[in-house]
Amino acid sequence: MNFDFDTIINRRASESTKWRTFADDVLPMWVADMDFRAPEAVIAALQKKLDHGIFGYPSLPDGLTDTVLAWLSRRHGWEVEPE
Repeated sequence: MNFDFDTIINRRASESTKWRTFADDVLPMWVADMDFRAPEAVIAALQKKLDHGIFGYPSLPDGLTDTVLAWLSRRHGWEVEPE
């Protein structure tokens, strides 16, 4: 995959919180909001979902609940029931 990190995209006139929060002379380095186009593979995957036209709740991937519970236990010492 090739990515274009060199093309400058001016987002000041967009709905970007990053660029609209402070004056033009302030560089917004306080948020991880990227100023480059998403990779074509990501755009294509999103377009496929949009073309389907149904936006219900998907089922959770196998193992996600166990992964989250293990992380909560390791990170915070929380023992949470899966339900």
